[in-house]
Amino acid sequence: MTNMLKIRAPNIFMKDYVGGAEYVTLNWLKRFKKIEYEIVPDVDLVYLDLCMNKKVQKDNILEIIDKLKLHVDNVVLDYYLDCKLHNNTDIFKKILDNEIILDMKIGTNVNISQFFNKHILEFINGRPVGYDFLYYSLKYSKKYIGILQHLGDIPISLKFYIYHFKELLNYLESLAELMYLLASVIREKTWVQALIHNKDKVHLLTPSRGAIKKAGLDKLNYTVIFPYVGLDSTILNYSCKNKDNYAVFFARPYRTKGILEAIKIFKLARKKGYLQRLYIIGGNINDITSKYNNKSDIVNLGRIKDKNEVYKILSKAQMNIYPSISDAFGITILESLAVYTPVIMYYNEANYEYFSKSKLVKIVKLFNKYEFLNKINEIINNNLEIDEYTYNLILSHLDWNKIVNNIEEHLLNIINDIK
Repeated sequence: MTNMLKIRAPNIFMKDYVGGAEYVTLNWLKRFKKIEYEIVPDVDLVYLDLCMNKKVQKDNILEIIDKLKLHVDNVVLDYYLDCKLHNNTDIFKKILDNEIILDMKIGTNVNISQFFNKHILEFINGRPVGYDFLYYSLKYSKKYIGILQHLGDIPISLKFYIYHFKELLNYLESLAELMYLLASVIREKTWVQALIHNKDKVHLLTPSRGAIKKAGLDKLNYTVIFPYVGLDSTILNYSCKNKDNYAVFFARPYRTKGILEAIKIFKLARKKGYLQRLYIIGGNINDITSKYNNKSDIVNLGRIKDKNEVYKILSKAQMNIYPSISDAFGITILESLAVYTPVIMYYNEANYEYFSKSKLVKIVKLFNKYEFLNKINEIINNNLEIDEYTYNLILSHLDWNKIVNNIEEHLLNIINDIK
């Protein structure tokens, strides 16, 4: 039995990575030793920047592939670089036929007007919307192994959105954003239905059981991979007990990550005299964060490429304000704990099972800003010490090679069980 995998690794040709999924993917691929692989390029954000937005050139992508020493399927790469992949997705039928597939990020964040009619037809025909790779993988491959990154982030139970409609509207501050979120839920449900329909061929890898539960996939074959992400060991050099009077929001500044809610909570805390400043770390300046560029109490630092600078700011923060409803596993939560910075967050089943046991983490009922405020006051008035559980949690994530070796063993077990 060959250990060759065909891997979908969206956005891996990007110069600056979008977020945690890409960070995890690259670190896995760099360290695979027992498993051979070929990346099968797919329509992703880089493809859009190459073909639709004209922000990158072919040479930029080829340079990244060479620099990272990535093994790529050259047939599909040619379609990708020539901007013909979205019109010739039948190529996946040939490339994926009878292969073992590893999909590093179930789902797609590509949702553009050029493909709108195509997506409507897919929905009517019962295909996973906007995701040809999944369709062809499930139909033609020998085995589909999917990582719960992206799918499993947002809740996809429609009951959640009915029950919390008013709170979500206030949380997102836009009916249009709420409608867009519901459209994403409907789209993800088509992926879930496709996975369930082909359950005999599917094996899921997940960082938490909570992510499986959020996606409604707990009856499928799955393996919990923990830890599945590593920490930079130098982060421990920044561990700090003496904190300054500011908080951080440390995530991509998206509405579903809680950026608007974090700002509202901070303003309440500042009015009470609990905190003086909020630093926003992560992502690019957008329509939300640009409003605060000239404010002294809310400072948007955007994406900081130097991790050491991130750790310096994070380590001196009184707390990390993290009211996110979108997570499969919060890497930024783990980084905060590694520098002894407490985290206050809304309940999220994907994060709860690991972080609720930490004394440095305070979990608040969804959309309850005033309970959140009480937890801020509690942290300020109590000198929180790192506990044994948290310390061991951090230690378990400090060796990327050990983590990836464990992941490879899980993958080999799945491959060897294929009939």
